Amino acid sequence: MTEENSIRLATAKDKRTLSFRRLIATGVSMAAFLAAPTALAQTAKEPTEPSMGLDEIIVTAEKRAESANSVPMSITAITGERLADAGITQPRDLTRITPAFIYADSYVGSPIFTLRGVGFSDISLGGRPTVSIYSDEAPIPFAIETRGASLDLERVEILKGPQGTLFGQNATGGAINYVAARPADSFTAGGTIGIGNFASLSAGGFISGPLAETLNARIALEHTRMDGWQRSYTSGDTNGAGDFTNGRLLLDWNPADKLEVQVNLNGWKDRSEVQAGQLIAVTPSIPPLAGFVPGLIGYPLAPKDNRAADFNPADDYGRNNDFRQANVRFDYGISDHLTLTSLTSFSTFSQRQLQDIDGTSLSNLNQLTIGDIESVSEELRLAGDFDRGHFVVGATYAKDVVEEIGFLNETQSTVAIAFTPPLNTFRDESHQDITTWALFASGEISLTDSLSVYGGLRYTEMKNDFNGCTSDTGDGVAAASFGALLGAVIPAGACVTADATFTPGRVFDRLEENNVSWRVGMEWNPAERMMLYANASRGYKAGSFPTLAATVASQLTPATQESVVAYEAGFKTTLFERTLQLNGAVFRYDYSDKQILGKVSDPFLGPLLRLVNVPNSEINGVELQVDWAPIGGLKISAGGSYIDSEILDNFTNFDPNGVLKNFGGESFPNTPEWQFVADGSYTWSASERFDAFVGGNLSYQGETNSQLGELARLEVDAYTLVDLRAGIEAKNGAWKLMAWGRNVGDTYYWTTGNANLDTTVRFAGMPQTYGITLSFRK
Repeated sequence: MTEENSIRLATAKDKRTLSFRRLIATGVSMAAFLAAPTALAQTAKEPTEPSMGLDEIIVTAEKRAESANSVPMSITAITGERLADAGITQPRDLTRITPAFIYADSYVGSPIFTLRGVGFSDISLGGRPTVSIYSDEAPIPFAIETRGASLDLERVEILKGPQGTLFGQNATGGAINYVAARPADSFTAGGTIGIGNFASLSAGGFISGPLAETLNARIALEHTRMDGWQRSYTSGDTNGAGDFTNGRLLLDWNPADKLEVQVNLNGWKDRSEVQAGQLIAVTPSIPPLAGFVPGLIGYPLAPKDNRAADFNPADDYGRNNDFRQANVRFDYGISDHLTLTSLTSFSTFSQRQLQDIDGTSLSNLNQLTIGDIESVSEELRLAGDFDRGHFVVGATYAKDVVEEIGFLNETQSTVAIAFTPPLNTFRDESHQDITTWALFASGEISLTDSLSVYGGLRYTEMKNDFNGCTSDTGDGVAAASFGALLGAVIPAGACVTADATFTPGRVFDRLEENNVSWRVGMEWNPAERMMLYANASRGYKAGSFPTLAATVASQLTPATQESVVAYEAGFKTTLFERTLQLNGAVFRYDYSDKQILGKVSDPFLGPLLRLVNVPNSEINGVELQVDWAPIGGLKISAGGSYIDSEILDNFTNFDPNGVLKNFGGESFPNTPEWQFVADGSYTWSASERFDAFVGGNLSYQGETNSQLGELARLEVDAYTLVDLRAGIEAKNGAWKLMAWGRNVGDTYYWTTGNANLDTTVRFAGMPQTYGITLSFRK
């Protein structure tokens, strides 16, 4: 790094320190203003003292309302208030408060969620997750659509282990259900405004109340923006600016005594800039040709700083992504013990974003992705209670249509110049039409007052009609390059993917699968507020087709469905007059046909990307969660997990260097052995009118690797992050002023690494951020 760049980065840190002092001064002034009586405070609820003991959280993990501590499975449940205090604004942030949950970036912008070692590595828009996400039980089918799920919440429920019987396939790792704050039957309103470094601004609020005697509504809106947090270490330009808007309208209607109708209309738009990678190594695909790519050899590597990156400043990396969803739920009480529920969901997603993949200012590899997703689903279920138990039976239907086109530019790469004429540009096309239906049943029966057994089944059928190829963009470049290679005349704009006879054309295929998910278990309550449980379950993740550069049709062969058989035993106990909650579990997963992004040998270009199945692997782990409220105002939550994952037998494929290797005995990618999280807060009475509080969060993630092969340059080092917060709030809850800092130590860390055509890059985490947030409620 040059002296000039060192000075630039050091100066940026000095400016952040100065800005922090200004923010503190602003906070003191705001606190003095808020400490005085206000009209808002006069209309709020009566003052209360800091509470003692733990609050009970009601969840719907089994599609019925019950205490989180009475459900015989491992659950992390967090209230909306705690999420807001900790700055949890999107699914990726849950890693700070959820043991065994991991987030990683993909180089095309799709998030990768891993829970207890069960994750996926499909980078296509239509890639099915292993950790499914829901909003009020309505599915958000694809991981890239989940960005706005955290708006105006009552709570979030993280369910661990296969959830196939009630939530369907693609929940082999678990399910996350975001529960929105419901409309009120009397007028209430609130809002939040915050400022921070990088000129960040967040503003949001809600209004709720009755529209008619039987109709209540709640509308919530939120907008966040910030300047670019990444800085080019070669040009000084910035990237990573944020611009995100989120909204939701809820309607609760009770037209008759036995009928409840809930409508949820939500959506978001994202105009933020796509994160650029950090160049950590120049690794040419074809080393002898590296000297013929101007500027590649000797390109400066990124400094070890979260902000440092490089990209082409002439390109626009702003997203143009939009999501819309409409959910309608009917609950009809057939009798006092029998309820019929219908849940219908329709959603659309559109994407247009440019990703700088290579981590340089060269046109070595970048991709413009344009895609659309349209999904519709219906669930009809009947739930009932009887003397010694309860049951639910139902059916689901879903249809997803996914269109994706990726325009790739690799003009300044060794792969491009290996062709004559050079293969500078091409595009990847994919169309998937997926239909899924299922029948399910689940129930629980009490054998005695303290002993219960439960079980469930789900039969699922899925059909996926696919067509796609790698094609010429219309400029004739790829057509000429592949035409010369194959000895064929390929028209401009046509497919260049070759079949077994080396004839170029579009690939058509169909994947049809079915499976039976199940769950059985037993729970024993030997004493009041103590549960011991053991269960076994099986879940499936659907097979899928990839979207990738395919010179041969075999690269587009789908990966078939994977399955996990899970065994778990655990306990939940509340002690010392409900001031201490201890939950723990040990688990073992037998993993079959795990889907990974491996490679296939191309007759012309060597190893190329392809979705493949790993026949056999296993996971063994243990997890512990503690919630403690020893004195009034003090609350501490902590959790930890240990996970031992291993690929069994002799699974052979190509590593990121293109070397054929036996991966037997390796750990899974993005699966650290150790992970710890902790959060604590203390509130005390500071005056007759307001309380003061301090709090903090610590999260530790052990080392792991981004891909199979255990290459050193793709390692993700262990890291620890510390967040802090402090402030004052009205005793009657009318307002709260909070100063906060995240990653206060400015720890340098990254979530993933990726080997590209000629470069290897990392995706760094956020640097130190800080600010002040004012929230109010009437």
